[in-house]
Amino acid sequence: MVITRVAPSPTGSMHIGTLKMALYDYALARKNNGKYFLRIEDTDRNRFVEGSEQEIIDMLKAYGLDYDEFYKQSERLDIYKEHAEKLIESGHAYFCFSTKEEIDELRKVANAEHKTFTFRSQFRDMPIEEARKKIESGEKYVIRQKMPKDQVIEFNDPVQGLIKFNSNDIDDTVLLKADGFPTYHLAAMVDDHLMGITHVFRGIEWLPSAPRHVLLYQAFGWEMPFIIHLSVILDPEGGKLSKRKGSVSAKGFLDEGYLPEAILNFLMLLGWSPAIDYEHGAKEREIFSLDEFVQMFDLKDVNKSGPIFNREKLMWFNQKYIQALSLDELEKRFTDWLKTRLEYKDLTQKIENLGTGYLREALKIEQTRIKLLSEIPASIGLFYDYKGGFDLLSVKQTRDLTKEQISEFFNEFKLELNKYQDDLSDLSHEGWENFVRTYAEGKTLKAGSLFMALRLAITDSQFSPPLLEVVQILGKKEVIQRIDGYI
Repeated sequence: MVITRVAPSPTGSMHIGTLKMALYDYALARKNNGKYFLRIEDTDRNRFVEGSEQEIIDMLKAYGLDYDEFYKQSERLDIYKEHAEKLIESGHAYFCFSTKEEIDELRKVANAEHKTFTFRSQFRDMPIEEARKKIESGEKYVIRQKMPKDQVIEFNDPVQGLIKFNSNDIDDTVLLKADGFPTYHLAAMVDDHLMGITHVFRGIEWLPSAPRHVLLYQAFGWEMPFIIHLSVILDPEGGKLSKRKGSVSAKGFLDEGYLPEAILNFLMLLGWSPAIDYEHGAKEREIFSLDEFVQMFDLKDVNKSGPIFNREKLMWFNQKYIQALSLDELEKRFTDWLKTRLEYKDLTQKIENLGTGYLREALKIEQTRIKLLSEIPASIGLFYDYKGGFDLLSVKQTRDLTKEQISEFFNEFKLELNKYQDDLSDLSHEGWENFVRTYAEGKTLKAGSLFMALRLAITDSQFSPPLLEVVQILGKKEVIQRIDGYI
């Protein structure tokens, strides 16, 4: 059975790269009718951030990557200590009493001599009984992995290929810290074995640690899972994905107004190329649902090279997904998002007061334009946050008019509106345009100038959705009230 795990550390908001690994873990497990676990790796207490564990859980749920089992390393300390002791007894680890200051001094000497520093403790060959006496006397210690000499360590990464290391180049690594907490090197390997993990996705930055882990599996006599190192997500300007242009956390993107399915679709293609045969001239497919990704996912299609995080492309995905929503679903997504944004408390109240039907009509004309849920408050502001008082003669298109001409036109327009139903549903494009153009011809004015004057008065902006749709949503009473402010 295929069993995978996502294993984030609660040291802050979940990085988008961790979400990508969770997606791949989920897909591989579900594709093979296996299991997928969440394991909180919270043994680094110095970097622990309160609340981040719950955020991780919430984010996996928000993105639809629900897990089968949950584990927390801080609740398993006895297990790691027991296995560290086994390594001591088998000679694959030792008690080390070297202080940080002593190690730093050795590193300085090596650097001064232009030598590569590889730590080997003076205590690595100390008899266990002697070491235990030092511990009983109160001396602080750590447990270190004992690296063999002159050994070539190799393993096969399903994505990166055959990897080889020389043991002489690897430090005697800390497995159990002085505070009793294990390091990643021990805890993750023990957990992966005990939980039956068959496939591990992790970042390429862990590749140099792989030989340590190979040796640990050998020391315990365990079968090693497939370890797949995924290349780091790159910023378009070079280097790792940077916060300079926006969020890099799973929660941050949701806060910005991205849809979770759009983000997942984007992440699918950051390191995975679907094995699809295209006919000559056919456009490459880019839209995949989570279920489709699960069915198509295969390790052989995972790319070795580092993918570039193109925010414009992510925005494109999000717009496509927004456009594909039903109005009811768009309304729900937006109102759910709005509840999380305290800065829009007044807008939330106005929406409740006017009813969801009004919001739905506003969303109808904006759906094809918006790229993010966060753009909606501004785009529907003309319906909910009308201020008036616009200088109608301040834009280029209306400078050939006078206030008197505008006032006279607005009065005639009011009379015209009174011919139609209160909701203006029977007002057509033809009827609307004929009235304005006929009036303009009779007064030797430009119809475009009159249309712009109406747009400014009704919407507070020279840029807005089609004006006819706007006035039909607002209704006769509201439209007349708005233009009355300019008469």
